[in-house]
Amino acid sequence: MKALFLVTILLLSSCAPRRSNDAARIDSLRTQAEELIKAQSLMGWNNWVRGAVSNQDSLYRANATLFTTEHIALVQKVEQEEADPIQKKRLRYLRRYLTTEYISKEIAPLTDRVSNIESNAKVSFEGKEIAYRQVTTVMTNETRQKRRAALYVALDPIVDSLTVTLQEIEKANQRLAKELGYTSYNAMAESLKGFSLGQFKSVTEHVLAQTESTYTTLLREMTMKYLNITPARLYRYDMGALFRSRKFDKYFPARTMLGVVKSTYKGLGIDVDAQKNMKIDADPREQKNPRAVCFPIDIPNDIRLSIKPIGGHDDYLSLFHEMGHAQHFANTKENAFEFKYTGEGTVTESFAFLSEYLLLNQAWLRLHTNMPAPMLKDFLRFEAFYRLFYLRRYSAKYLYELQLHSGVPDPSARYTNLLSRAVGYNLLPSDEKRYLVDLDAFYYSASYLRAWFLEAQLNERLTRDYGVNWFERPQAGTYQQSLWERGDRIDGDELAREIGFEGISSGAVWKEIQMMLLFSTK
Repeated sequence: MKALFLVTILLLSSCAPRRSNDAARIDSLRTQAEELIKAQSLMGWNNWVRGAVSNQDSLYRANATLFTTEHIALVQKVEQEEADPIQKKRLRYLRRYLTTEYISKEIAPLTDRVSNIESNAKVSFEGKEIAYRQVTTVMTNETRQKRRAALYVALDPIVDSLTVTLQEIEKANQRLAKELGYTSYNAMAESLKGFSLGQFKSVTEHVLAQTESTYTTLLREMTMKYLNITPARLYRYDMGALFRSRKFDKYFPARTMLGVVKSTYKGLGIDVDAQKNMKIDADPREQKNPRAVCFPIDIPNDIRLSIKPIGGHDDYLSLFHEMGHAQHFANTKENAFEFKYTGEGTVTESFAFLSEYLLLNQAWLRLHTNMPAPMLKDFLRFEAFYRLFYLRRYSAKYLYELQLHSGVPDPSARYTNLLSRAVGYNLLPSDEKRYLVDLDAFYYSASYLRAWFLEAQLNERLTRDYGVNWFERPQAGTYQQSLWERGDRIDGDELAREIGFEGISSGAVWKEIQMMLLFSTK
């Protein structure tokens, strides 16, 4: 009997399915890619927080064999053969990652050239030299319009220099897309992002048409109130100053930033201090970049958030945004590499915006600030206008990017006409020069827009189930954790359906803005 048993085992084992060589190779790619992403994140963290030298190129060189057309073709072949929908999705995500990183590797010398120009360029202005990357901040804080105008024009020679290389990058993107087997860059983007670029074009056109009347009225009101000019005298260089309203900053002091975000999440039943897999670095090191940022070093085991508290509502919004990312990553229970690191940006950005826009919830403002009622109404009206501005600006950017990547003639004129009509500033010759410096790689403009729409849908669901002060309900926190723990297993449209909508749409965000405006007039 024992001999018969052993023979049976041997026969059964010989019939057992064996992992194909392709599957083993793909698992090896996944392992290598995850280790690379961890190394890149750690290097980025040390550069951001401690000012350590960043040499991401060295990591790419060490992993040069990872991003090849052969590996992309391998993943695509296995993806086409795969029947299981979850495994098929993983392979599509992996193909997207390898493809975008392959293109990044191929154009790295050009992007390095752009970064070096931006890092080293100086603008001569009134006998002084200002770092190129600091000019926008100087313009934003400049109260005199003539000086803002002069600063803007002073950037033109550097923008011209950048444009030469950016034109090469655009040509390389088109060429590489075709070398990878796509008919165009847009065809590649649509295949990899997972939603129809053409259908989303209709959505952005609808947003611009639906919001135009309200935005035009608010633009006149806000330019007079905060800049003391009419829209007839408004130019692109004025926009930063328009949104740099200091009157609200005193209600968002630096000393309470961290305590406020922890208190807010405590209301959701989430003890930030007890989350051992999340580290918050709030040390005010001189070399630290002051803007809040989240680095998912090793999802979900090592999530890091950096802040250098400055104070003001922009600083608070930034911190809450990054905390939304951090909670998503820290609560993820997915083990698959793709569902931890390679999701399309819509989902994690929607969680980040949901956290950020708590600061625009009137109930939250009453609880966490000492803003008097008239000031609170002013703040919500200002922020409603700000949100409308970004919705319209990014809708116009998306429409422009579609045209640019389609190879339309005279893209610079298309750029200025679309953007100026959407946000209401007057045209200048210098505006056309910005037609390539104002791009979001791989249609991240669409990811932001879809995230804004999805955030409002999430907020509508939470408000319906837990009330306008859902941030004080531990049940609302538990519900959000049930979404966070799925990482990027579900995409944006799937998440929208899961929370009760047919898909991602702009209706909820428009309703949210209208409610903010209605409250501001009561």
